[in-house]
Amino acid sequence: MGRPFNTNTTHTNSIYNTQIKFLQINLIHSRVATSNLLKIVDEDGTDVVCIQEPYVILNKIAGIPRKHKIYATGEGRH
Repeated sequence: MGRPFNTNTTHTNSIYNTQIKFLQINLIHSRVATSNLLKIVDEDGTDVVCIQEPYVILNKIAGIPRKHKIYATGEGRH
């Protein structure tokens, strides 16, 4: 017989209470709706926003500052 396996191990567990604020919105390609969204994001501390039909200029998402990370998919109008 080999050595017995030690099952009395001690683990330090840290409990994190993390909240992520999500928002979903259809901006209908509106500059004004985009501006209002940015105000809400800043006031509420929203972490992730899922946007349909963002405001675009020359087929590029516009009106959202570079401090925000943008992930877009599709061809033509995003």
